[in-house]
Parts: sequence; structure tokens; C-alpha cells
Amino acid sequence: MTGTMLHSGWYLPVFLSELTAEVSPLAIGDRRLVAVRENGRVRIFDGSCPHRGAHLGYGGKLDGNCLVCPFHGKRIVLGDTAKHWHVPEYEVAQWGDAVFVRLSADEDGDRGFSETHKELDAAYPLVAALVQPIAAAADLITENAFDADHFTALHKVPKLAGMQTRPGDHGELAIEGEFLMQTSPWQAERIKEQVRWNTVRTGTVRWDYRARFYARAFSPGLVVTLFGPPENRHVIITAAVPAGSGCVARVAVGVQEDQAEELPVLIAGSLRALAEDRVLWEHLDLGIVPRYDARDAPVIAFRAFCADFGRLP
Repeated sequence: MTGTMLHSGWYLPVFLSELTAEVSPLAIGDRRLVAVRENGRVRIFDGSCPHRGAHLGYGGKLDGNCLVCPFHGKRIVLGDTAKHWHVPEYEVAQWGDAVFVRLSADEDGDRGFSETHKELDAAYPLVAALVQPIAAAADLITENAFDADHFTALHKVPKLAGMQTRPGDHGELAIEGEFLMQTSPWQAERIKEQVRWNTVRTGTVRWDYRARFYARAFSPGLVVTLFGPPENRHVIITAAVPAGSGCVARVAVGVQEDQAEELPVLIAGSLRALAEDRVLWEHLDLGIVPRYDARDAPVIAFRAFCADFGRLP
């Protein structure tokens, strides 16, 4: 599922911190949306006025449970489909700074994300790490979690173990393994240099830092990853929505309260990794027929997951 074809699952189209106005325009591919902030809650609706098609996100004014259209002043009721002038409302999930939305009521599109959100929300509040437009298909960004070999070749992770895919309990796709490193990637350089010196001195590589990698794709545009040892794990959300000839990627990071000092390093690491990936994504030859081999099994599984996902008309 590539290009601008929309699916029935969850998207991350905006961060709460990006919604600086009471009424804001949004877009997922060619789907025009409008976000309304009220009492700390975000609601998302179709963005087109049913009267003449004006975009309600550009100049629409909130008045009770209506948006006043900027074109002809019609009062457009929010979500009440029994009213003549109305716009439908979509399911929204707020998780820290992240605002997720589903464009379909088809329950198959949830794939267990709602349950995962409830499980992790309080312990791992999300903060925005990056928002970047990328000249590549949205599902290429989320495929990254299932491309095990790129972690070593591109991001220089010394060693991987496992990295096997399996279907989840709710139809999501999971990949699980370990990153084997000599030190934590956010440990002080002083400690890293001492470990390197000991390795050179003894001639033996010790994988003292074993980080569990557990990623789940809940839709072609949304992956939730738990990363780190059990006592120090964090959450990484990788998401992308189609936009024009490419997509807009968003990454969010969540840590427990006693890990807050690690957030700046984790965010910097996310920016660095995406910059490395972006060069490859934007210069792929999409005209070739891929020659997959056995090591590409997780990528093939992700591609099958995307192809099987419900599409919107």
C-alpha cells in the first residue's frame, strides 16, 4: 500500500503542540480535516463545508457545537449526522503530545492500538521528537522498524539478535529481538571510551548493554516500539501520513518519570537516525523489482501486512 491510498487504521497527523489555534486545518493525503480544541480535548472532523465545500479549518469559527463557515456563514454542526448542515466526527486518541485519528469506524482497523494506548499512556507520556516532510511514501518510513539489516549497515548498531516477526493478538504485526551494544547509546562518552579501551586491551568484545527491541505495526502508517532493558525501557512512536508526492513523518518519544533527563538525548538520536534514513529513502529507485532474500523476511511480512489492510473508498 503505497502512494496516497488511505487505510482504515490509526494515523498520527498532528501533535497537540502544533495546534496553536482553536480551529486548525489538517490533511491526510487528499482528505481535508479540521481539528477543534476545546477544554484540553481535540476533536477532528471532515474539513469541507457541506454547503459549498469551503475548508472549515481556514477561517471557521467555533460557536458552541458548530463551526461557522467563513464563506457563507452557515452554522455547521459538529458530528451530529441528523442535522442537515453537519460534518462527521472521527475517533481520536490523545497520548501525551500525540493526537491520533482513525478515518473509519471499521473495528478491524484498530488492531489493538486502543488497548496498547491505554496500557502505556500514563507511564510513558509522549513528547514530540520531530516533524519532517519526506519525499517518500509514508509506509517506507514505518517499514524501517522491520528492516533489521539497515540497523547495522546504516545506523552502525554493532550486533542484533532475534529480530523475528509474528502476528499479534489483534492483527497487528510484531518484530522482536535485541540490540547488543557495549554501552547504552545515551551513556556518557567518558564511560564509552573506557569500555572501548578495555575491549582493545583484552581483545574481547563484551555486549554489556542488551536492549530489547519490540516493535508493533498497528497500521501501515503507525509503529509503536518498546526499546531498552526492562529497567530502563522507553517508547518510540514512528508515524507518517501521505502528503503531496511524499509524506510527513512524525516521531514521538515517551519515558517514565524517573527517566526524564534522557529525553533530550533520545530526541537528538531520533533526529540523527531520521537524517541518515532520509538520504536513502529519497534516492531509492522505485522502478526496480526488489530481489528479496531470506534476510528480508521481516520486510516481506510488513509489506504483506500493508497489502492486507482495509482501504478507504
